[in-house]
This record gives sequence, structure tokens and C-alpha cells, in this order.
Amino acid sequence: MRMLAQELKFFEEHRNELLARNLGQFALIRGEELIGAFSTLQEAYAQSIDRFGNTAVLIRQVLPADPAHKIPAFTQGLLHART
Repeated sequence: MRMLAQELKFFEEHRNELLARNLGQFALIRGEELIGAFSTLQEAYAQSIDRFGNTAVLIRQVLPADPAHKIPAFTQGLLHART
């Protein structure tokens, strides 16, 4: 099973609820549980470390759509993707 697959699925299934209550905040999710929503990434991370130690959790900003990431070196052909 892919790492954080359960958490990502939970986020997508509950995105509309999260948008209604926590737009722009950072959701901390472990398994199929929303631990909380925080104003900053740092607050979410600190809570994660305090509660769970150094384990895999999902911290994701609650936005209507996932932001697109641009990697200039890749788009200019300086890096080559391998399949």
C-alpha cells in the first residue's frame, strides 16, 4: 500500500467539509481521523510531533484545488524524467 494512501483518501473524501470549516488552514490527518486544523504548517507539524512522534502523518493545506508546482529546470529540459 502506498504511504499515506489512507490519509490522502480521507482528505479527498472530506475536502468539501474541510473547505466549509477550514479554508486555508493546514489539516493534520492520521489514518482516517482529522486530528485538527491549524493556522500554520509549523503549528500542525508541532502538534504532530507532540502527539505521535516521528511517524508518517498527512499535513495538507485546505484549498479548493491542489496547487500546481512548476520546476523551471525540468520545463527547460535541464532535467530529464525517467519512466
